[in-house]
Amino acid sequence: MVLSKAIGGSLPLAVIVYRDDLDVWQPGAHAGTFRGNQLAMAAGTATLAYVRENALAERAAALGSRMLEQLAELTRHFPCVGDVRGRGLMIGLELVNPDADPVASRTTPPLDHPDAVPVAPGPTRTPHPAAPELAAAVQRECLRRGLIVELGGRHASVVRLLPPLTISDEQANAVLDRLTDAVAAAARDQQAHGPHQQAEGPHHQAEDPHHQAPGPNHQHAHGPHQQHDPGSAQPKG
Repeated sequence: MVLSKAIGGSLPLAVIVYRDDLDVWQPGAHAGTFRGNQLAMAAGTATLAYVRENALAERAAALGSRMLEQLAELTRHFPCVGDVRGRGLMIGLELVNPDADPVASRTTPPLDHPDAVPVAPGPTRTPHPAAPELAAAVQRECLRRGLIVELGGRHASVVRLLPPLTISDEQANAVLDRLTDAVAAAARDQQAHGPHQQAEGPHHQAEDPHHQAPGPNHQHAHGPHQQHDPGSAQPKG
């Protein structure tokens, strides 16, 4: 298993994890001129210790489950929310065009399938075509409310939440509130002006004349710009 990015606490570091019985090299047998940056190694050690001592993996599972449960309510209130899914604090909100004919159902492999990855249960429904323009509208509405999110998925129609593992309950609630407001605003605008969804082809995001750059009080849903306590090592989610 290869680990990188957050494990270095913002410093460049990658780690290969393997079983003890595969470690056949003697100390010093695998050396290199530019390997083993001591500062990055110290940062990685501190990051792993912080994750373990503060049970961040267990907290991510518990907090992520609660966030998924609350976000699932959006599928009941907004037909344009086609699916909410995730694992831990990696969460996706898929936007669809509910007025279009459903597309063929996706096939989900059973858990005993070799390629299957267990994920948190979500609503099951016949999927509608992806709505990338609506997802971009939700992203803009999030930014207006001080929440920065990413878009992903095959058609860039999935709003991605990737908060730091150190996110507080108060910050998580703020993320949920602002995201809900953003979805509601984008859905209202779609009803007022009609859907302009594009399920295939390149996605173009129109320039918003009222766009404002995020300020210092903006909530960030995917890590590096989240405000942290400078006195402690803070891994990214």
